[in-house]
Amino acid sequence: MRLTLLFLFAAHTLFAQSRQPALFRWQDQHARKHLKKYIKHDTLIATSAAMLHISYNNKPGKPYLLMLHGMGANARTNWSSQIGPLSKHFNLILPDLIYFGESSSASQNYSVEFQAQQIHEALQDLGMADSLHVMGFSYGGLCAAMYNELYQPSVRKLVIIDGPVKFFSARMADSLAAAVGVAGMNNVVTPVTIEGFNGMKQAVMSSWFPASKGLKRKVIKYFFQPTKAIRDLQMNYLVMHEEQYRRYSYQLDKTPTLLLWGAKDGVIPLSVGKALHAAYPATTRLLVFAKAKHDAHFKERKALNKAVVAFLKEH
Repeated sequence: MRLTLLFLFAAHTLFAQSRQPALFRWQDQHARKHLKKYIKHDTLIATSAAMLHISYNNKPGKPYLLMLHGMGANARTNWSSQIGPLSKHFNLILPDLIYFGESSSASQNYSVEFQAQQIHEALQDLGMADSLHVMGFSYGGLCAAMYNELYQPSVRKLVIIDGPVKFFSARMADSLAAAVGVAGMNNVVTPVTIEGFNGMKQAVMSSWFPASKGLKRKVIKYFFQPTKAIRDLQMNYLVMHEEQYRRYSYQLDKTPTLLLWGAKDGVIPLSVGKALHAAYPATTRLLVFAKAKHDAHFKERKALNKAVVAFLKEH
């Protein structure tokens, strides 16, 4: 999400006086071009209950790495700082999660289990469902953990970046939102007011470009507002089923797992990562980025990419 907004502010003059969100088209064209430079295949896969958009490589001799993005963006934007460096070592699999980007479903199923099941079906169709690494950021980190819960024998290693896994709670989320002056975490993840936008910035981003209220309103209108209803449904589902998601072990006792966290994360606090490591000390490793918030994969991209490669290539 941070990279998308950096593009917005770095090139804000492209908005001019036009009502057309030309900058958003420009940003997505840039993301598509960057993806195409490193990833060969781009397709839609029909599963039992969804249409999944997936970009991937399948070069012989390279292990597969399934990468699951967060709520702020589609796959090509979320992973823009990882695609080039990680594609040197792995066959990357980059799905848009359902109800994001170009992936869709008429099911109105907002569970994390549904995300994992439909992705697994698509990978089976592509012949990539066996012996793969799985990495997820934020909401995608929870989806990655759920993939491991459901299909652990096929997962070699797991990487969770700032993910709301097991020890995150609605009470914690509301407290974090209140700390940045916003009522509810939904309004931090998808703000529709200037106050919410400023709270999102404070909770998520380690650095920022100045922006006028007018520009913020345009970002809200064209970036956040169109997805607000569906994001609220997804987040409300997590709250309603909080106890269920806290009961899962995610089979973390069986899968070597790298936990990557921003020390100043105002969305999924470091305490969640520490609790995961304390619960599964034999199989997890926690790496903390002291200056990062909920944006370590952008803020500390070089160090994070290096850590991911080193961990996944260990024997």
